[in-house]
Amino acid sequence: MNIQQKMKRSKTALLMLTLSGVALNTSGVQAQNSRVFPTDLTNVAAAANGGRILASSSTFNDDKAFDAANLIDGKTYSASNIAESSNGWVSNKYDSVAMESVVIGFADNAQKRIGKIVLNPDTSVSPERWAKDVEVQVSTTSAQGPFRVASQLTVKRADEPQEFLILPVDARFVKLVFRSNWGSDRAVALGEVEIYESIRTDNAVGQVIARLEGAINDLKRFKAIQNELNGATTSTQVSAQMSPMNVETLKLAATETAKTDTSSTRTTEANGRAVNIAAASNGGRVADVSSTFNNDATFGASNLIDGQNFNLTSGEGSVGWASEGFSSGKQSVTIGFKDDRTRLVSKIVINPVSKQNSLRWGTRVEVQATNGSASDGPFRTITTLNIRLEAVNQDFEVRPFEAKYVRFVFTANGPGNPLPQGDPNVSSDRAVSLGEIEIYEPSLSGSDLDPLIGRFNQVLLDLKLLAAEDKIGNAE
Repeated sequence: MNIQQKMKRSKTALLMLTLSGVALNTSGVQAQNSRVFPTDLTNVAAAANGGRILASSSTFNDDKAFDAANLIDGKTYSASNIAESSNGWVSNKYDSVAMESVVIGFADNAQKRIGKIVLNPDTSVSPERWAKDVEVQVSTTSAQGPFRVASQLTVKRADEPQEFLILPVDARFVKLVFRSNWGSDRAVALGEVEIYESIRTDNAVGQVIARLEGAINDLKRFKAIQNELNGATTSTQVSAQMSPMNVETLKLAATETAKTDTSSTRTTEANGRAVNIAAASNGGRVADVSSTFNNDATFGASNLIDGQNFNLTSGEGSVGWASEGFSSGKQSVTIGFKDDRTRLVSKIVINPVSKQNSLRWGTRVEVQATNGSASDGPFRTITTLNIRLEAVNQDFEVRPFEAKYVRFVFTANGPGNPLPQGDPNVSSDRAVSLGEIEIYEPSLSGSDLDPLIGRFNQVLLDLKLLAAEDKIGNAE
């Protein structure tokens, strides 16, 4: 092994050690290794990399401008830059029985273990002719077959690259069979085809790549869920995976990616405030309550999530909640969220002011959580909040926890009992009261995740470059 190879191995080992403890398990997000099949960075179908069109069923009006070679030329159609664009491939006819097809081979008729196909339907013809359902067939024998089905893909009617991960399969020849388009009987069309090899995961580098790619996929799914929950629009192209032509192009892309700095924003409502998921207006509800003062609905627990506070000066506003009697740990209120969904909680805001004497205001609360029943739990204790006797919102940042229901168990009220025989936790045994409760998820939006995903993608790109260099070195 020469010096250059040793340096390359050392770099690989360093990256592996760095990533062995990388935040792949952050916040409960864990890669599902057994379901992740990472893929290489080189498009082996590209004409620039030796890919070839070996057969096509027909060409629109026998016009070479619509030839199947356009599928692997690295270009797509652009109405604003015709000179630098490609028309894509368009067939001369189309019906769902006599289906059109294209056969692609690789450099030197080499056999590849393929794991990803990228299709871009954008062509210069009407979108009704763009490909919709595409069957992927493979052969290790010849361009004439026999072929076997490897996957069925459905392409969106969108002028963008669309990635399809498939179960890794050996192929010397790939046949695309066009089962349907978006509504035309005149032709079926496709703009560009990219094919990527599967990265082996029977070695240390491949296994780290699989773990990291799985973590990135989980982050993207979390981002999509966050955007959905907060009403944000999401891109139709979730993955920004690059499709470079060779290792040198990849290195340049890696350098440019490293320079990119994406700013982030917080998850907010349209009015700029964070989303209080306990608020009745946002679907929050009181799921259980131990008691109500004098059984008077005026002091019902629903006042805790109505978005209003009692005004000590004017005597107006929501009167808050008050219990019937009080001893430490015996009174509680349980809050659930919209559609009884489990949420991630990171901040609680308490305002103790109510239309009760301040001796009754809650001053210490045990926060409990459950993913089970609102009444029976089982509940686990998360933290204890010490509330000041001040008529203001008081913020409590907590370590993020999952909960379907959050229970507030009151263990103290008022300033305390100074009497020698008195309970120091109980200033008044007549009631415990509280004005308002707000609950917030982590202030992390989909866009907040972009820089993190970008950094993970950069490391993934570096690892794949190392894997590609190793492959080239071993081949030499």
